[in-house]
Amino acid sequence: MNPDPKHITDLRKFALSLPEAEEGVVCSNLSFKSGKKNFFFLGVKDDTWDIRLKLGDSLPEAEALAARDSRFEPGKGGWTYAEFALDEAPPDGLLEKWIEESFRLLVPKKISAQLDA
Repeated sequence: MNPDPKHITDLRKFALSLPEAEEGVVCSNLSFKSGKKNFFFLGVKDDTWDIRLKLGDSLPEAEALAARDSRFEPGKGGWTYAEFALDEAPPDGLLEKWIEESFRLLVPKKISAQLDA
């Protein structure tokens, strides 16, 4: 099995397309930060991959998903976790929307404002 399926590569590219975004490693997970603030974590294991990010306005959506799908786990302070089988793609556009929301919530406002410029 491909160790980096297209959906994972696409999420990495999306996160890195955000203003001043950089990729690093935290606790064996890929981390994405801008302005020294982490906004997205991506982990890849043998047969699963997972994400962790912070939600605000989309938190009710994540809670509704969690009520019917155990892959999603909203937590304290809006931090949300989701885990998928390695070959499983996420719902179209959902994680990109959430990554951008996490970015807007966590990075310095002067950086996140570049999205609207």
